[in-house]
Amino acid sequence: MNLSPSLESLAADDISAKSGDLARCEAANFRWEQAVSDRRAQDYNEYVGDVATHPDWKAEHKSYLATSVQVARDLPRSAETFMAINDPAHLNESLDNTYLLRLESIGYLFDDPLLSATAQAFWQRFYNSRKDLGKSDLPEDAELLRSEFVRLWNDKRTQMRPLFATFLNDFEGGNLDKLIKADWPHILRDRLGLTHWPSTAGKPLAVALMCYQVDEVRQVRTLAARKGAVASFTRPTVLDAEMSAAFIPAPLQAGNQSYGYTLDLSNDRIPDAFTPELLTFPIDYQAKHIKALGFISKPHALQSGSNYLQARNRHIQGLQSLPGCENFGEVLA
Repeated sequence: MNLSPSLESLAADDISAKSGDLARCEAANFRWEQAVSDRRAQDYNEYVGDVATHPDWKAEHKSYLATSVQVARDLPRSAETFMAINDPAHLNESLDNTYLLRLESIGYLFDDPLLSATAQAFWQRFYNSRKDLGKSDLPEDAELLRSEFVRLWNDKRTQMRPLFATFLNDFEGGNLDKLIKADWPHILRDRLGLTHWPSTAGKPLAVALMCYQVDEVRQVRTLAARKGAVASFTRPTVLDAEMSAAFIPAPLQAGNQSYGYTLDLSNDRIPDAFTPELLTFPIDYQAKHIKALGFISKPHALQSGSNYLQARNRHIQGLQSLPGCENFGEVLA
């Protein structure tokens, strides 16, 4: 993407490397990003301004997200992600009505004084009763508990931030039951590159497997057109989430079906296939969207800056093997 002179200087590999391996990875993402429009880049540069260090840049980037991407639900505008200013990253609005998968951390709900009792009761009732999660004819007390949990959870989601998601068809051939019988919390954590989970070493993180349809996203986005949203789905860019060494921009290929590709934390080889990643317009969850509950308890493989560099280099080499992408990115020595 086009960066201001001060940010271009900070993003240079020889400069960013002085701040450590993770900062070096984060800065590289800005050099490699191809899907940010010139107009959005200009707005970003003006917002961040002249910063002298990587930590200062990271702080301004986080502030930018709070202002332009992770917008409050009650504001009269959408996240920039789904507005015309982000047009190069928008995906085909006519995607087939397939199923989307998302992994949600719900551990924080147990610590909220207003939700903890309901969250604990919901977990105790449904954690070992996965079949009940899919039922529409539960006993009245169980249905009231499930509905109240989902209502409180949605109320807690006060930001209309984009939702990272992938396609069910890319897991177990689209067989949800087969995926759930496997170690889905760690499979999804690793395949989706979620290096921030678990956030506390030695403390299992409660997660929910969410599954919803493309059409549901389209319907919600259409109703939000008055907020300036013109797209329901986009590929992730470096301006849509906090700086992360686990995120790597994908090459912008021809057409509007050019997804992001996640960094597989469990793969120790150059990948020959990738898990697609997209951002969907935010929706309110329904009880039917919760397919399973589980824990992430094991650490992932990337526990040092060197681990990140090696994994990212393998990923980049895989991306460079895609048609027309041989010059994408850099292998960082």
